[in-house]
Amino acid sequence: MKKLSIVLIITMMLGVILNHRDVRAADGADPRLEVAGRMVQAWNDQDWEQVYDLFAEDGVLHSMMMEPIVGRENIRARLSALEDGVERIELQIRNSGIINDVVVLERVDDFVFNGEYSRVPVVGVMEIADGKVQEWREYYDHESLVEALTPDPEPIEVQLAAAEAEIRALVDQLQVDWNSGDMAAYLDAYWNDEDFSLLFGDQAVRGWQAVSNMFQSAWTTEEAMGNFQTHDVEVRFTGTDLAIASGGFEHVFPTETIVGSFTHVLRRFDDGRWLIIHEHTSRGQVH
Repeated sequence: MKKLSIVLIITMMLGVILNHRDVRAADGADPRLEVAGRMVQAWNDQDWEQVYDLFAEDGVLHSMMMEPIVGRENIRARLSALEDGVERIELQIRNSGIINDVVVLERVDDFVFNGEYSRVPVVGVMEIADGKVQEWREYYDHESLVEALTPDPEPIEVQLAAAEAEIRALVDQLQVDWNSGDMAAYLDAYWNDEDFSLLFGDQAVRGWQAVSNMFQSAWTTEEAMGNFQTHDVEVRFTGTDLAIASGGFEHVFPTETIVGSFTHVLRRFDDGRWLIIHEHTSRGQVH
């Protein structure tokens, strides 16, 4: 909903960009068209203070897809956050004029916003009096606008490469946290949920808290935790948000060295973070 609101506000912003020579009547006498032209120039110059000043103090900016914004200062507050994203704008007027005392503009807005090039058809209606815009209404095709302002997704190969890098970094960080004796940080890589599961040798443990209790009671000091390194790590994806990381390890304890293999099942959650939701550790040789 937040993204949709931003999209609608952007439309209202873009809807005011006009070509100065196109908004004038044939005789150039109507002062309302002069105000429209000044507004156009302010937008083309990205002179935001001039844009806001050309609204009446109680002026209204109304996208017909959402609630109107009432008052110059409210318009300023809603639109100022988007100013930096407008990199280039060109309004391509198809038809313009005054009908029933309002300025009507049929146009195609051609613009670059946050690096994305787009073209959106819009019809704007402005009520202008006493040298100020009293009300501005915008009509547009909703689907065309959303499509124009939605960035193209990255190719799946790029997404998976980035995800693999994040997972490998997580596996590396597990070693750093364990070897430094930071058990809390180590356990933070696991899904904190009662459905988390661990197969550890001949033990099957379910629930993050149970695993935390087991680890912290078995290895109470940094010396007892020893030092472990992983090797030959492979990452495979079963979906864009689900992956399996597997490899070998060598764990050096004060009294013995254990070699074996591990498998992490990882899930990417809504906040974008990868967490281990299942782990299987198999012990091999003991020295």
